[in-house]
Amino acid sequence: MPTLYTEVKVPKSQTVISYQSRLMFVGSCFADNIGSMFANAKFNSLANPFGTLYNPLSINILFDYLTSNKTISAEDFFQNNGKYSSYLMHGDFDNTDLNLAVSRATESIQSAKQFLKTADIVFITLGTAFVYYLNETGKPVANCHKQNPKLFTRQLLTVEQSTDTLRQICQTITDFNPKIKIVLTVSPIRHIADGATQNTLSKSTLLLSTDTIVKAFNNVEYFPSYEIMIDELRDYRFYESNLTHPSSTAREIIFERLLQSFCNQQTINAVSQVSNFMKSVNHKIISPDLPEIVTFAKNQINKAMQLEAQNFGLNLETEKQYFNNIINQNK
Repeated sequence: MPTLYTEVKVPKSQTVISYQSRLMFVGSCFADNIGSMFANAKFNSLANPFGTLYNPLSINILFDYLTSNKTISAEDFFQNNGKYSSYLMHGDFDNTDLNLAVSRATESIQSAKQFLKTADIVFITLGTAFVYYLNETGKPVANCHKQNPKLFTRQLLTVEQSTDTLRQICQTITDFNPKIKIVLTVSPIRHIADGATQNTLSKSTLLLSTDTIVKAFNNVEYFPSYEIMIDELRDYRFYESNLTHPSSTAREIIFERLLQSFCNQQTINAVSQVSNFMKSVNHKIISPDLPEIVTFAKNQINKAMQLEAQNFGLNLETEKQYFNNIINQNK
């Protein structure tokens, strides 16, 4: 039977992910997607402390804050349709109260700084080489917050600019945490609003840059999520209805390929078992006062304890407490 797709061969990584690993995910919304899948599998992970970031310059700014004494202040925010927004971060940090906006951003940075200091692996997903610069300051913005386009100038980074920025990012992270491993990947999400040709130029710029950086750093490697989507999952059935974002099925396939590359078989099996366990956690209990529900809750606590015993570093305390609360309600 003829082969119906081009397989992207992903080598086994020398970097091993287990339930003892501390994982950080930074970059485009694909970083959020994969980060949430690791979080749902109960890995110790943190995703996008500045919210979604698309271009290398904005990602570089984030790591500058995480590895230095720089702080967020009220001057970093502006009024935007009844809320306060910052060009440093995503709209997720918008708030009607300026003090709360600053406080929330500050807390996120401090928490992420502590996490990065002891993280084992940071995944950086690059979305685009196009950068928007605020005309008033000439500085790159992480998000335009739907402001008047005339306020910005849009430019495509050169391969040299993109490479230099990635080099700064990797050097900054490594200096801050010498034991860390860095995994670069290019987002498979097509920025079709740029136009097909411009999107290809943007992705090509990022790919050339990552290739140079992987060769320059011993602790940096590349994971081909973009290539898996383009070559193996090129059919539109693997896209959402907007035809640009990978579907849930495509994300699951890429997640599985990532596990196969970075995890041993025990961890891969554990992820499947934890996933099944979490279905019971998320199952809506209609009649919590039934005797059968107490038995069910006790069984799930036992399952959680078994999974923790079999996988050092796995923490299911929140889930055990959830089932304990059900038991206590029926005493």
